[in-house]
Amino acid sequence: MQQGNGTDNMKIYGNRLLLDTVHNMSARDRTAHSFLIYGDSGLGKKTMADYIAALLVCENETGPCCACRSCTNALSHVHPDIIYAEHSGKMGGFSVETVRNICADAYIKPNNTDKKIYIFTDADNITVQAQNSLLKLIEEPPDYAYFIFTVSDRNIILETIRSRIISLAAAEVTRDETVTALTENGISEQDAREAAELFSGNIGRCLEYLQSDQMKNAVDLTKKTADCIINRDEYGTLRCLTEASADKALLKNVIEMLDRIVRDALAVRYLPDSITGCSRERAHSLSSGLTMHACEKIHEALARAHSLIDKNVNIKLIVSVLCGEIAAFRQL
Repeated sequence: MQQGNGTDNMKIYGNRLLLDTVHNMSARDRTAHSFLIYGDSGLGKKTMADYIAALLVCENETGPCCACRSCTNALSHVHPDIIYAEHSGKMGGFSVETVRNICADAYIKPNNTDKKIYIFTDADNITVQAQNSLLKLIEEPPDYAYFIFTVSDRNIILETIRSRIISLAAAEVTRDETVTALTENGISEQDAREAAELFSGNIGRCLEYLQSDQMKNAVDLTKKTADCIINRDEYGTLRCLTEASADKALLKNVIEMLDRIVRDALAVRYLPDSITGCSRERAHSLSSGLTMHACEKIHEALARAHSLIDKNVNIKLIVSVLCGEIAAFRQL
């Protein structure tokens, strides 16, 4: 994310198109009432949602200034007119009751400013019922009401809602911007460059890797699994993924990173400098050792397995089927 309006409290690196879009609307006093920010985990979607909220309530016309009382409260998540929808249930979605309460609250005028903002973070598991409950409000909101959603995939949101809101893609930043962001967060330049090599322009993933032993373990298991696939070691693939399956979050991370390596293997055939996964070397090895069709099929298998992890499906069965599919597709 690229710095927006020059403050140490709200620094956005890269994503110039997103920032310019929001600021141009604000400058013309034509800010949309609903935004959908989408992209991979770690790209700063929630930070961008906070930025837009601060922009809306800032007391400075060229905000967010991050110095006025409204900005300070917004960035501290204590502003009375910025409401974060409460997650509920094992899937972390939003209950219909929560949505109905928000719909009722939206018709109560703001407390401290002339705007009221509702933010639905990590809305990947928002139900169709909850979305339908929001539809009428998003279609015809009160003049002061605004809505911001963050999701990994914009298609999670119903087309009937997507057609009525502004979709903004959160993008990876350059490797140099990543290093700058990490060092400005107190990371040594050596560690920052190591993390940037693994996770390219995903600042959040880099920070997670540097601060989490589980993420370091996930990277190690991902590389080992990729080596097993490259070497046609079916038992080794099963062993690595079985080890990862001891923890759902770990398995999800390994499958996500393995999928990124497979996608890189497809991309390097045409865009050699487009690698964004955690192993450039393994992406090239897969690219030269697998057909494009095999890479596509393995990518589809990994995506299927990832989607099943949070559902009521036996984890060992997911891993077993995935390993079988990888072995079969490896022969294509």
